[in-house]
Amino acid sequence: MGIPLKDLARILRRDERTVSDWLRAKKRVPWWVPEYMRLRQMEQADIRRQMNMTAMDTKMGLVRGEVIELAARRPKKEPQVTDLRLDDFDPITAAN
Repeated sequence: MGIPLKDLARILRRDERTVSDWLRAKKRVPWWVPEYMRLRQMEQADIRRQMNMTAMDTKMGLVRGEVIELAARRPKKEPQVTDLRLDDFDPITAAN
């Protein structure tokens, strides 16, 4: 999630070494840690939504702006007149 170890330990109210052991897979992560982080993230998103705020951009060097070039639109096809007529396929009018 991009949270520094010191801040993550403070959020979870655990020692930095304990959190470090979890991240290095030396110890199992308790079941409540991912649940708590998920709930915390959902509550923060709900608060931002209620306050009409956008999510804060993470400082990960992500490129923002008009970077993607879309393909040009295909020209619309004009309807083509064919040589066939409906009378050629209607057996009732053809018999008359």
